[in-house]
Amino acid sequence: MGFGITAGGYLLYCEGLPLPVLVPESQVDLGLMSAEPLNVSLYPNRGAALADIAASASEARHARYAWYRGAGGALIVPTLFSPATTPRIARTMLEVRRHLTETVQRELKVLLVNLTGVRVLQGVFTRVVRVGSEPALRPASMAPAPTPTQPAPSPGLVQALTGNNPTPQVPPGARLPRDVAVHPSVPRQLPSQRPIGPSPAQNAQLQVDIQYLQTLGARNIRVNQQQVTVDKSQRVGINRPDLQFDYKGRRYHVEYDSPTSGRGPAHQSRITSNDPSAVIILLIVP
Repeated sequence: MGFGITAGGYLLYCEGLPLPVLVPESQVDLGLMSAEPLNVSLYPNRGAALADIAASASEARHARYAWYRGAGGALIVPTLFSPATTPRIARTMLEVRRHLTETVQRELKVLLVNLTGVRVLQGVFTRVVRVGSEPALRPASMAPAPTPTQPAPSPGLVQALTGNNPTPQVPPGARLPRDVAVHPSVPRQLPSQRPIGPSPAQNAQLQVDIQYLQTLGARNIRVNQQQVTVDKSQRVGINRPDLQFDYKGRRYHVEYDSPTSGRGPAHQSRITSNDPSAVIILLIVP
């Protein structure tokens, strides 16, 4: 994270981007401790997100924000950076300001003692700080590492949670005897970092989608575990959906498939037969 006296904001150094991204001061509120997302939509740009926030301003009881694609679509960012929306980045912003203030005070004292220290002053006004577990940040003088940009949440998942599921739902069929015979007690929840298969791309996309769901307040997130119903009411099958979670009173199941495997529809049919009220989302990840 970089911050300059004359730059008019903060500089975000992100893996995979050749240049830092300027976050103007007008898009930062380091005193905002509570806010709520406007919805689960991912807007194409900041203007569209702000328009919807303004349209619903009369209904808002708390500060609101929305997510959109920034930096030419390379990043997913909120309309406002704050402790409520981006807590780790906000902590870094506070730290870089503190660091800059201390550095300016220290070097100005040197300048007052030594009036020939103009060259000291030239380097004072911008500082780059690495803090905590923020994404790897690079000072401007370093060449960017050739790493890929952090992927966005699966578009199909985002659409489904806004009520526009791209996966047509199917009617329930006959349940498999081994699913009918399963004990209804719900097994304990395992760590969500576990893999769903041998595909690195699918496992990486899964983790991005889980992070997205956590920002929305999704609960009872399970990865590669036996199927359960909403609110952990009961186990209904020994099948293991790739991802399942509760959101706004409904149980969602997500299956990650390759373009050629064709296993998704069969998985969807079995999940639906075990729990007709569940929502299934089929995603293709090469």
